[in-house]
Amino acid sequence: MKKILAAAFSAMLLFSCTDTKKQEQTLLDEVIAIHDSVMAKEEQLVKAKIQLDTLLKNNTLPPADTAAAAKLIVTLDSTDARMEDWMHKFDAENKGKSHDEIMAYLEDQKKKIKAIDKDFDAAIATTNNYKKSLKK
Repeated sequence: MKKILAAAFSAMLLFSCTDTKKQEQTLLDEVIAIHDSVMAKEEQLVKAKIQLDTLLKNNTLPPADTAAAAKLIVTLDSTDARMEDWMHKFDAENKGKSHDEIMAYLEDQKKKIKAIDKDFDAAIATTNNYKKSLKK
């Protein structure tokens, strides 16, 4: 009877460990998926910055538009810098941490990368709207 209980306890312990690892991996996959989505948008961000830089270098914009373009460049640079900072600080391995610590860390990172994703969308949309207003 003791052997059966010991085997059942061992099996339960093994499955619970596997389940926590699966939870951790699922959450990590979600964070990485958001990261990948943001990275795909980075090309748009860089392209928008180059276009604005070109407009400023050509010196054909009225002063109000020049100021707006310069402000947008600062926003684009800041948004890109936040992404780079997040990537440098992100630790996908989480060695030596408990399941709860890993889950809390990954949830926090998920919130941070979602915020960066929203910033990317906003910066790109604002820049696109600005460029459309110049064409009129």
